Amino acid sequence: MRRSILTWFWLAASTVAMLTPGSTLPDVSVFRFQDKLIHFFLFFVLSYLAVGLGIKEKINLNGNTRFWINFALLALLPSIVLETAQHLIPYRSFDLNDLLFNVLGVFSGLFGYLYRPSCKFILD
Repeated sequence: MRRSILTWFWLAASTVAMLTPGSTLPDVSVFRFQDKLIHFFLFFVLSYLAVGLGIKEKINLNGNTRFWINFALLALLPSIVLETAQHLIPYRSFDLNDLLFNVLGVFSGLFGYLYRPSCKFILD
């Protein structure tokens, strides 16, 4: 499957998951910080997929504006906007710790993409 399809699907699924009213979500608690781990995982995968959209060659970070635009618009911005928008959803609220784990996931996905060359182009 192409990276672009997976990226847009993952962004849509993350949006639905984060903006679903809290009253319709099942109350499942396996361990104490599972919510933070879910936030980290959602945005790790999104960032890993998004930063590589349309990039076919070895990345030069200084001259590759597409890479940084992908990162900012498709990974970092959604992580902030979706967490902030939760205060508008019934039974959901903004949580600074969730936002922190969103951003940690985004940057981890970025570093994962940059430092795992064997996995970079499998999806393309």
